[in-house]
Amino acid sequence: MQVAATVLGVLHDRGRKGLACNELYRQLWNKELYLLAYGNIYANQGAMTPGASEETADGMSEEKIDAIIEAMRHERYRFTPARRVFIVRRVALCCIPDSVGRNLEDCFWV
Repeated sequence: MQVAATVLGVLHDRGRKGLACNELYRQLWNKELYLLAYGNIYANQGAMTPGASEETADGMSEEKIDAIIEAMRHERYRFTPARRVFIVRRVALCCIPDSVGRNLEDCFWV
């Protein structure tokens, strides 16, 4: 497997240039990417707030990451639906839609 920082750098450059990213699904088997994403989420102030389930970011473990990777490798992993909420903004007097999902799946979107 490649180093996570190198993979993210290549994906960032290709995305900025508008080029296609081949074999991206295979990169989801890289454990370092999950650990890097978890480090970004865990440092966030709202990481201890439960999402649609009672799961929080502190419940993540390497065993869970390994289970996710195995399920992805065999195409058995299913994302759970997110709860849709609207955040009221006082400045613009409007609502902003946001999705509250499981903290476990936030690793995929970082």
